[in-house]
Amino acid sequence: MIDALAWDPEMESPATIAILGAGPLGIETALYARFLGYHVSIFETRRVAHRMLDWNLRPLEEPASNVTTSLGLAALQAQDPTYRPPDPSRVFNGKQYAEEYLLPLAKTDLLFDDIHFLSPVIDISRFRVGTQPLAGRFDEYPWQERCNDEFRILVDGRHRGTWVSRADCIIDCRGDGTHRLGLGPAGGLAIGELDACKAFLEHLPDDRKFDPKTYDAQAILIVGATQDACRTLRECLAYARHERLVWVLPPAQSDEAEFLADARLELSQQTSPSFVMIESLGVESISPQENGGWQVRLLKEDDSSVELQVDRIASRTDPLETLLGPTLLAYNPQASSFLESGLQQYARANPSQEKYLRSAREVLTPEPGYFRLRAERRWDVAFERLRSIFAILGGRSDLDLYEIMRKQQSTAPDEA
Repeated sequence: MIDALAWDPEMESPATIAILGAGPLGIETALYARFLGYHVSIFETRRVAHRMLDWNLRPLEEPASNVTTSLGLAALQAQDPTYRPPDPSRVFNGKQYAEEYLLPLAKTDLLFDDIHFLSPVIDISRFRVGTQPLAGRFDEYPWQERCNDEFRILVDGRHRGTWVSRADCIIDCRGDGTHRLGLGPAGGLAIGELDACKAFLEHLPDDRKFDPKTYDAQAILIVGATQDACRTLRECLAYARHERLVWVLPPAQSDEAEFLADARLELSQQTSPSFVMIESLGVESISPQENGGWQVRLLKEDDSSVELQVDRIASRTDPLETLLGPTLLAYNPQASSFLESGLQQYARANPSQEKYLRSAREVLTPEPGYFRLRAERRWDVAFERLRSIFAILGGRSDLDLYEIMRKQQSTAPDEA
């Protein structure tokens, strides 16, 4: 893998790794790093495991055996010898997963002093190397010099104010962004959306912070064709205390995602005076009404429009990733192409490394030492990607702490 990159990514412990996000992947990444002897600093915009807590009483999609790891269980048992692992077949809900697994992990001696919550990272740069590679001359750029430079991390903490941290490596585990695409056609903004979004309905029936007063006996407009939108609609229909529920979604396409096609068919059979589906290119405009509601104009495919009045609007469009650091190369298209070219050459020369390379491709960025880790609803995929990050940093494609820990745990009773 080293030969595929323009820099040597190996990083010996005890180097410092900054981890962005203290959700399931952020906590797991910190554990993996600490077991390997790295120092870690974890930066969380809100509080530890807040998304799992917000998931509330909804069940996770996979059993405990898939959402816990040998490292996590070992850390909890080391902290508390009386700890008993969950039944592997048990299905946690979000609240249980946070309170019984993630939060106890965050409180272990391994991690407790290294978590900075309510501390959003607002900018990342290199400490010394600020030059950018020139187009068409990437081979001439001093990649190793950039790799050896520290990251400068600007943090806007609620308790400490604005301060600077440094790290040798960054692993971005922030997950889906807190912002969303606009309600307008093709994800653009609707007229009046910037003002209206401050009053958008954020929490709906099964959410932890749901307030019935904001929903009951109201006309609710939900816009979006995401899995989040489909789930939300089903929960609203089960709650059934709205006056009217309107779902705005794009016209059906032959290649649309299976989950959306299924939801479209399922929910179309439930249409009634209290639930309406409207196919639209998007919201053209949003205007406040004197009664406190909203006048919404929807754009149709034939350039005609439909107007309706609602009390509340909920956005469930695709999330937007919050980009950090305009000087970083992580989001540079030309640098990404240069990185991919090197990976392709490596793949052709090392076909036996295909599986490892597949995971590495998902986490590498053209910014040396900056990795992105996403779950995409598959825990096993996320943990394999995490393993590949530390295999890259350790210079060993076969490095697998999960397997090492599983073997230790399986032999422990015999040794006892």
